[in-house]
Amino acid sequence: MSRLIVFDVDSTLLKVESLDFAVEHALSSADDGAERTAQLKALTDQGMAGQLDFRTSLEKRLAIAGLTRPAVEHAREHLRAHLTDGMADLLSGLRKRGNDVAAVSGGFADLVEPALFDLGFANGEIRANRFVFDGDSVTGFDRQNPLSRSGGKAPVIASLKSLFGKPLAIMVGDGMTDYEAFDKGAADSFIGFGGVASREPVRLKAPAFANSVAELKTLLLG
Repeated sequence: MSRLIVFDVDSTLLKVESLDFAVEHALSSADDGAERTAQLKALTDQGMAGQLDFRTSLEKRLAIAGLTRPAVEHAREHLRAHLTDGMADLLSGLRKRGNDVAAVSGGFADLVEPALFDLGFANGEIRANRFVFDGDSVTGFDRQNPLSRSGGKAPVIASLKSLFGKPLAIMVGDGMTDYEAFDKGAADSFIGFGGVASREPVRLKAPAFANSVAELKTLLLG
């Protein structure tokens, strides 16, 4: 049976958290850059472990970040060098066997689209948040996007299943936001991915867990 395989992006398709990556580069020359970067990482970890409401995490992270359009453009190009090793081959194998693939992220399309294009994803296969700009300053995000709130991946995956006409969707990701898509019934199966960041709450709840891309390949392709 042809399936829809939905991949998380940060710490799954990418071996970094894209927003943290962008902020770390933007703050590298700031006097309090290291402190603000550490605060951002702590908020990211809390959100991915389900300890902090996702929208609250997003709001707090952007407040710390102080991103600008040039910083976003710089980061989006450099993120292309941070694809998770082996993912390109896995995606190619899935496509060759007739599976549809999609990338669904609580991160920002403004940052991750070039890297995802490099992995062969088309525009219609990518769902992510979007920054709101005021001039050259990032002032927020599109609050109408379901991916900007906790539980938002479920309706997005449900809509992708309908779009692709697939009766079966498998979610792959490292965070509790990915598990929620399965828990809420939008994804029919869930594989926790610990090849970049192994999160214990996800490991404990996931019906299947891959510690590496090689293990993920075995689970998805045999």
